[in-house]
Amino acid sequence: MTKLLTTLLFFSTLASANIKLAPPNFNLGDQRAVFVDFKHAQYDILFDTKNQQASVSATIRFEQLEEGYPLFDSVEDPFSVKLNGELISQRLISVPGGVSYMRMVDRKLPPGNYTLEVTSPITKRTRFTRKKDDWHRVSSAFFIRDLKDRLLLEQYLPTNYEYDNYKMEIDVKVTGTKRWHSLFTNGKMTKITNNHYKVSYPEFYTSSALYFHLVPIDKFVRYYLKYKSIDGREIPVTIYSRFRFYNYFAEKKARRVFRELEKDYGPYPYDQMIIYGTGIKGGMEYAGATDTSIVALGHELHHFYFAKGVFPANGNSGWMDEAIASWRDKGYQTHERPFYDSINLARHNVYTRKTDNRSYEYGRSFLAYIDYQLKEIGKPGLKDFLRGYFQKRKYTSVRTEDFKSDLEEYAQMSFSEDFFQYIYGSVGSPEDKSYDEHYHSEELNIFHAQRTEEELDSIL
Repeated sequence: MTKLLTTLLFFSTLASANIKLAPPNFNLGDQRAVFVDFKHAQYDILFDTKNQQASVSATIRFEQLEEGYPLFDSVEDPFSVKLNGELISQRLISVPGGVSYMRMVDRKLPPGNYTLEVTSPITKRTRFTRKKDDWHRVSSAFFIRDLKDRLLLEQYLPTNYEYDNYKMEIDVKVTGTKRWHSLFTNGKMTKITNNHYKVSYPEFYTSSALYFHLVPIDKFVRYYLKYKSIDGREIPVTIYSRFRFYNYFAEKKARRVFRELEKDYGPYPYDQMIIYGTGIKGGMEYAGATDTSIVALGHELHHFYFAKGVFPANGNSGWMDEAIASWRDKGYQTHERPFYDSINLARHNVYTRKTDNRSYEYGRSFLAYIDYQLKEIGKPGLKDFLRGYFQKRKYTSVRTEDFKSDLEEYAQMSFSEDFFQYIYGSVGSPEDKSYDEHYHSEELNIFHAQRTEEELDSIL
């Protein structure tokens, strides 16, 4: 009973805290655009193979704390939107600075709790194949990217900015076919029929956490294994790809990295592990799942702790998990100074959603410098800090300021000047509203290479 009450209290606190991480509400003419706190989202997804159409009907319960016009996001243009059962209009708007877009409901609301119903098509990353005698097939995946704007879950389903942690449930049906389909996903799944699944996801998931890959049942070579965690749990592991040899090498590498990460940071944070071997460059992480190449596998598994164990709250926070994972990739190096003089990784427009691509190289150099400073004052080093940081912040969303604050508490010294120069770009205090252009290099990182739309479509 005590454990249950503690868990309920944790998620209650989490739900009330995430809205504090939202960007500032803003004026659009004489209208006040307001960020809201999603509490629960039910997604009913239909894949109609006969008519080759996919759609989602989303029912979202949210709380609004300030009077104004509520915001949500959907890259797809909705068929219809209802507020508390009443059909209502919405429009796509630009956030201040023009760094992203959102949808604003055309109804001024007082503070309170509301229900939003959004019906929209699913067109991206969905492929139908016609077969005779009602044996049609569909492949669909909610693959995400975080180095460009609006390429998280909002590509496929109505959702919120990444600051928001909320309970998601999915009911997915495939109709018009006798062909059975499999669903790879990182939630608690119930199989209703061979073409009907219900899935429940944890309350701490964000728009970058959910993994969803629907395929015909005869597609891919699959390994089903179990890894023994240091806390005694048997972790179910699913590895699937087009080739048996990939699964073999992925399993050997994943087991080694699994042991390494548990030793460094503590028990594996999820109840399952899903590895999809894509055969293309780079990879992408989700909460306990990844689509990845062999080369990037260790990097992506590391993100199960930092990125999808501790979540970035916004684009200005994404540098941290890429820096930490890249620092590990380079063998946890220690440097007396970063190789650069100053750079802005975390002080872009506050509405920015994408991670600065320089976070890998510059971020890891900064962490190597922090590691040096910690060891100079007699601390074990940055890895020791990160273990405690992960345990403290697990399943929550964080900002750069949270990372800095925890680091200063651990070291009992100030890092303000270092962050000011090497992370904020020494162009003013982190609190002021100025910012420089959000830079993105076109050079490819071997782990988070900027995959093209065609490449992602090719791995369905």
